[in-house]
Amino acid sequence: MSLLLLGFILLAGGCSSSVKSTPEDKNITAIKTVLKHQFTGPTAEFIEGLDNTKKLEQYYEKSYKSFFTEDMYTKFISAHAYDYLLMAHNSEQQLKVDQVSVESDKTTEGTYKFKVVVLYDTEGTNQGSAEVSGRVKFNKEGKIASISYLDDGGLSTELRN
Repeated sequence: MSLLLLGFILLAGGCSSSVKSTPEDKNITAIKTVLKHQFTGPTAEFIEGLDNTKKLEQYYEKSYKSFFTEDMYTKFISAHAYDYLLMAHNSEQQLKVDQVSVESDKTTEGTYKFKVVVLYDTEGTNQGSAEVSGRVKFNKEGKIASISYLDDGGLSTELRN
């Protein structure tokens, strides 16, 4: 009897796991990863890099390079990657990604819209949040060819205060 019950449980468990989940679009995964790196920290590795250019370059390469075209990687590093983490470091605040939503822009192939809710605080006090929104365009090879921030929800203003 117990053998029959065990067989039924295994059969039922096998049937319930046959539901197929659709894998997330690799571009959406890339966007989420880039945003999490950009809006989490500053980490010890980033802070060490502030006094050591080589370490900072290694940090950026590890965090971002594989997601961008060569040209856009250079632009991103010089224009976006540094800003929020440096402002957070200078104001002794920590950033943390709370939520990220990404959706494909149906009107333009390879283009996505994103919103990321970023929490910021000073040593667990005075917590606030900001919603950053923007657009990302991928090339045919699956690399980020452009990224633009449409609104940072006042995050940069809060980090400067």
